[in-house]
Amino acid sequence: MIVLTASKLTKRYGATRALTGLSLCLQSGSVIGIAGPNGAGKSTLMRILCGEEQADSGEITFTRAGRILPELNVAVVHQEPQVWPNLTVRQNLAVGHETNSVGRVAAGAEAEAIMAMLDIERFADFELADLSLAVHQRVEIARAMMHRADAFLFDEPNSALTDEESKSLFALMKRLAGDGKIVLLITHRLNDFVNSCKRVLILRDGRIVADLGANEPLTEATIAAQLTTNPEHDLPLKPQSVQHSIKAEPLLRLIECSDGSGTFRHISMSVVPGILVLAGVEGSGARELARAIGGFVTTVGEIEGQKERSVVYVAASRRHTLFPNLSIGENVVIRLGARQLASPGPWLSSARIARKARACLAKYAVKAGDIFDPVTSLSGGNQQKVVLGAALEKNSDILVVEEPTRGVDVASKRDIYALMRTFCQGGKAVILFCTEVPEMFDVADKIAVMSRGSLVDEITVADVPTVTDLVDLLAQYESDCHNLFNRGAHTEPQC
Repeated sequence: MIVLTASKLTKRYGATRALTGLSLCLQSGSVIGIAGPNGAGKSTLMRILCGEEQADSGEITFTRAGRILPELNVAVVHQEPQVWPNLTVRQNLAVGHETNSVGRVAAGAEAEAIMAMLDIERFADFELADLSLAVHQRVEIARAMMHRADAFLFDEPNSALTDEESKSLFALMKRLAGDGKIVLLITHRLNDFVNSCKRVLILRDGRIVADLGANEPLTEATIAAQLTTNPEHDLPLKPQSVQHSIKAEPLLRLIECSDGSGTFRHISMSVVPGILVLAGVEGSGARELARAIGGFVTTVGEIEGQKERSVVYVAASRRHTLFPNLSIGENVVIRLGARQLASPGPWLSSARIARKARACLAKYAVKAGDIFDPVTSLSGGNQQKVVLGAALEKNSDILVVEEPTRGVDVASKRDIYALMRTFCQGGKAVILFCTEVPEMFDVADKIAVMSRGSLVDEITVADVPTVTDLVDLLAQYESDCHNLFNRGAHTEPQC
């Protein structure tokens, strides 16, 4: 048995205290969960355990069969995949495993077996830049498995995976634990904890405050109770005037729109004020349609009103939307122009930038120490609020967002939903691509269902009584998409 023990760990980023005397004990043999609200210190703990960062104080020890080990081989699956987009899948797996001194790239039989296990062998010779985020995440998992590690740390590992891919991933994690590895899971999906973990440690304000499964029952309700600190402040997600917004004058009309590669074809629909969700699994064309409306995919056909309306687009990966070399304040005002940031004359005003940044952090409920702290010091949920805040400050007519709450906790999701709902007041529209049905039910006014590149249904959410009914309604379309690749509806990179 391997045991990882951390004692009184502390870590600061400027004025922000990420860990405040955290202690824990992890044993091999089962999957252990770490849950906590955004900003609790989960990702900081991960980085310290794997050696990417050093704690300011405290101690970490490893033992095997009672004997202290000098170090432990730890592999990490990050929420934001750490991969090389200019290399193929096979080449990504070969990095660090070159076969001779001149670095000949050959992944070997082990890599081939892992690719088959994760169902990515068909993409082996495609560059990652041409593949979906879901494939990137599976490549990240494959790279971790190539390390033959003693401990595996999974940080939101299935945020871009389908339900079937997630089931395979969790079966793999249980197998690793059964083989005597330490397996640690961070996720915001409570059912994943209940289905996969024997214990869930609750992290809040930089320390462990509960041990569910060992000292208390492990259920979604008990986890949610630990994570929800101010339920009385919950806001209604949908206004009473949903039907009115759906019947409003369209901001955009798509007329027989297709993209060059055939990922979506002959799409005709209207975008009206309110929140529209484009729903569909990877390969359905929903993500690519969102990018087309955002102006990032060239289309054939007509998008009526696109020249008259201002559109802001936010990508799914925070690595593509944040500037890690800039501060929190600089990131939140980065999309603004001279009118908001410059002093009278041609020069930017540091005082105006600072005032605007502080106002934005308060407006978008960003939990941060200081505007001058690096944006990388923030938790994932607070980084997402910075990203959305920067986009919302543009005050555009239409906001297009891919997976707006990917890797975000329950409380931050409510904040983000409320921000988008407020944005829609006054005749604006939000277009979302998301894959979680409960999120669609909570936030959408209307859902456009994509399957095999076609628009197959438009659902008014007010007409659907419960989230279970919505799951049943969408299931028929999702099942049509699972074997999309084998049916040859699209080329491999888009699947």
